[in-house]
Amino acid sequence: MDPERLQRLLGGSELARLRRRLANKLLREGGGRLSLSRVSEAERIAVERLLGRPPRQGKSLSVDIRALSQALARAGVAPHLRDALEALDGPLVDARAEREAERRRWADLLAGYRPQAERLGLGDWLDALQASGLLKRLAGRCERRGTSLLEQALWVLERLPVPGMTLSALAAECLGDAHGLDAGRPVAALVRRALARHWRGGVALDDPDERTIWAHAGVLLGGDITSAVLTYRLPTRDRLSLDQALAAYHHRAEPTWLTLRQLLRYPPQWACAERDVFVCENPAVLAEAAERLGAECAPLIATWGRPGAAVLTLLEQLETAGAVLHYHGDFDWPGIGIANALLRRFTMRPWRMGAADLEACAHLEGRPLEGRPVDACWDPGLRAVLERRGTALHEEQLIDTLLDDLCRDRP
Repeated sequence: MDPERLQRLLGGSELARLRRRLANKLLREGGGRLSLSRVSEAERIAVERLLGRPPRQGKSLSVDIRALSQALARAGVAPHLRDALEALDGPLVDARAEREAERRRWADLLAGYRPQAERLGLGDWLDALQASGLLKRLAGRCERRGTSLLEQALWVLERLPVPGMTLSALAAECLGDAHGLDAGRPVAALVRRALARHWRGGVALDDPDERTIWAHAGVLLGGDITSAVLTYRLPTRDRLSLDQALAAYHHRAEPTWLTLRQLLRYPPQWACAERDVFVCENPAVLAEAAERLGAECAPLIATWGRPGAAVLTLLEQLETAGAVLHYHGDFDWPGIGIANALLRRFTMRPWRMGAADLEACAHLEGRPLEGRPVDACWDPGLRAVLERRGTALHEEQLIDTLLDDLCRDRP
């Protein structure tokens, strides 16, 4: 090896691209012919000098790897091209092969926990972790750390659901650290991903907030008294203290607020098997139902726009109790988005939300549509009708029709 001559012939930043291409050719194919386009003057001169070729013109260059290696050996510069490249830039590493080997190792790591994940109904969650690389990023690419994080996340998921348990208590029990599931912690990120998208169907929102995600598994985030749902005449079995309070409101035909804390800590015994329960988007509908219909009104819930944790928790409880859920919302793009999320998540029926229902209200005016158009999952023709109309139709404009359905207690 003649380091000085090698540096003069093949070193320097102006030949870095040439050396990199030669190294890749050696690593992936072991030899052969390397073709270069848009070559610089320095690259052309270096190759021709090494091979002893007369100067040529043009922007492309072809190099025989074996001939170049032999030229270096004959000249006493380096015994082999690989030795020369490693002397200039360090050991040759096939980055592509290393990435593939790393990918296989992480895939094998996740595969080792598949039986446990499948038993929890979370096989898709493991697939998502592999596809997104989330576990690898959270572990700083350390496989031992990744194994530890995945095991801890599965310990937490094994414990769920935990109706009414606080997040800190769950973290202390499963992880030995009351803050182990706080926002920003890696185990929390893994568990949240499972709850939001995969655990028991996920949450019925595209971008759920922290409270809604944890409430899906019965976990209380803080006091959880700020998330509430407005209800009217939901029947209970009148067995527990909260049931008795709700029964009194039901008997008096008065609207009732239920907090997420109440729903998770003291889940009511809903008497809704095969009973129609109506869900509307705007509280004005519920208020008018209480005012006009009183005790003649069917059970009714208002989401108050985009449903929060308390609304989704109540709907889960009612669905489990056998209620037949019906949903009506605003005829506008946000309203259709809310309806899509709810009808995909729950066994819920659209309530006067079809294209024909909208066409029947052509005489009613509304505000211009805002936002991006959305297809309705329950009626492919609704989007076109709404686009032709060009204006929104809000629930408050249909109160008389909706109250007629609620009075008859059938969709």
